[in-house]
Amino acid sequence: MIHIVLREDFRNTVQGFLRHSTRGFDCVRILSYERLFARGRTPVGHYIFTDFDRLDPAAIEVLARLSDDLRARAPQVRILNDPRKVLERVPLLARLRREDLNRFDVTRLDAGERPDAFPVFVRSEDGCGGPETGLLRNLSELEAALEELHLEGRGLKRRIAVGFCAQRDDRGLYRKYGAMNIDGHIIPQHMHCSEHWDVKWANNFHDAGTAREEIEYIRTNPHRDALARIFRIAGIDYGRIDYGLVDGTVQTYEINTNPRLPRYGLNGNERTEQRRILIRPAMEEALRAIDKPLPSGPDVPLHSPEYTSVNSDLHRHPALHRMLRRLYHAMR
Repeated sequence: MIHIVLREDFRNTVQGFLRHSTRGFDCVRILSYERLFARGRTPVGHYIFTDFDRLDPAAIEVLARLSDDLRARAPQVRILNDPRKVLERVPLLARLRREDLNRFDVTRLDAGERPDAFPVFVRSEDGCGGPETGLLRNLSELEAALEELHLEGRGLKRRIAVGFCAQRDDRGLYRKYGAMNIDGHIIPQHMHCSEHWDVKWANNFHDAGTAREEIEYIRTNPHRDALARIFRIAGIDYGRIDYGLVDGTVQTYEINTNPRLPRYGLNGNERTEQRRILIRPAMEEALRAIDKPLPSGPDVPLHSPEYTSVNSDLHRHPALHRMLRRLYHAMR
């Protein structure tokens, strides 16, 4: 059995995929961190840890120890996204810049640092809220944007400036690609196009030509080797990389360790259904490959009783999570 471990509020990223998977695909279960910490123990199995940007350092240390104990109990256990190895947004982007794999930099604003090159945009280093400013062309525009955020009640804590690095095509369209990694299986998932620099689903533009281009991208997986290298550097075995191409070179924007998997239900959108027909079997096959038999035995305990007792309250009050989530998004 494979346990995908995530925050209770974000289990919908996987639920739809499992609900619409093919008959007999029952090797994956969702386990919330809240339930895991409340129980203080967990069965021997294969584990995929996610949502690192929503966990505090104490929780990550507990997961690292748990990973060791699972492997000690059954050496053939697969741990995807080893808590000790995963690079989150800022260290990942900084590492890729140092290795000349990215052409842009990232700057921690709360440390008093300021970028050396522009344009940039400001965002929180955690979560998936996206840019909080437009493109800022110089230091004066950056300082003005930070002052505006301050007046809105949003300070510099955990905010970063990210260099803008993207390229339009002849029609003025930007492209952002998304590809999954499931234990070394690189699976292209989508290609978003937009006239806006911040390419996302909401402003996604497609016509017959770009729809065909997207299907060709999914079929041919043209950037497989480059993406596999970036995932290895990131220490991420399960997640979706969002990236663009500049002069044909992959530019990594982020790797989401708890991406929304395709639901696969028919929705009348021909482009979406064509993509899902290709993606679905590849994802299921990659997950099935992980699910090797393991010896049975007693549950493995978590070695942090103080942390477990504190977090048991979170498991008993899921409404608190929903309220905090709504508040978080209202402030974006």
